[in-house]
Amino acid sequence: MIDFRFYLVTDRTRCAPKSLASVVHDACVSGVRAVQLREKDLSETDLVSAATRLSGSMRPRGAKLLVNVSPFVDRDTAGLLAASPGVDGFHVPDDPPLLAEFRTLFPKLLIGASTHTLDGIRNAADVGADFVTFGPIFATPSKGRPQGIETLHTVCAAVSIPVFAIGGITVETARECLDAGAHGIAVVGAVMEANSARSAVRAFADAMGEL
Repeated sequence: MIDFRFYLVTDRTRCAPKSLASVVHDACVSGVRAVQLREKDLSETDLVSAATRLSGSMRPRGAKLLVNVSPFVDRDTAGLLAASPGVDGFHVPDDPPLLAEFRTLFPKLLIGASTHTLDGIRNAADVGADFVTFGPIFATPSKGRPQGIETLHTVCAAVSIPVFAIGGITVETARECLDAGAHGIAVVGAVMEANSARSAVRAFADAMGEL
């Protein structure tokens, strides 16, 4: 069961000079209950270290930590991460065979998947993803053409798996995504780049009603 509606995705380059650990700590203190550690350039050693460091402030608050599957996360690294008491799951790219592999390797952990089409969502559901992110919904510098609210509504109405809208989502558009049928929203810059992660998260909580 996915018991969160706000999914924070990390990017330490976008919160500098503040440390990633401090931003995640402040976000979780303010109510965030799920974080994706998405630092694709970290080596195996640094990724495991970062996961351990973040989980130290997250677990006392009941927040879940999922690690993004990157080129550095092979089976051995994933095994090390899965064995850590602070890691609750993995987030996998839009790659059904890879997703199926992680679902088989870690049947008791949460598995999320990035998707960009209705077929992608259905494929993820078929191989056992617990939830998906879908986007980009709005314009964002790091992604492609926006999908838009109408497309979000269409895909959410067509599937039963929890869908998190991602891509350019702000406090002002969060409710619009939920009204379109999204289970929740996923954000990066809206919190990572905020002057105060605590204030940013509280603003989303007010807009959404719950995190």
